[in-house]
Amino acid sequence: MIARIWRGILRVNISEDYLRHLGESVIPAYRAAEGNQSIHILLDAQGGFVTILLLSFWESRAALEAFRDPHKPEEFLLASEAATVYEVM
Repeated sequence: MIARIWRGILRVNISEDYLRHLGESVIPAYRAAEGNQSIHILLDAQGGFVTILLLSFWESRAALEAFRDPHKPEEFLLASEAATVYEVM
């Protein structure tokens, strides 16, 4: 099993818009993707900012690589990091 983690930071005042975007577009695409085991959204609100982690699990690296991520967060985010991929032991 493969885990993929992506992290982004946004202002609290737009977090509801971003979560709506995730719920309407991104999460359904992940759930429908062949080989996707699960997708989770983790939130940490501190001060005026929200850190969001998207944690997804895949049956194989090939399944993850075949997935075309619809996630285009640039309009919402202050900062983001490249996704990291791990083998789950």
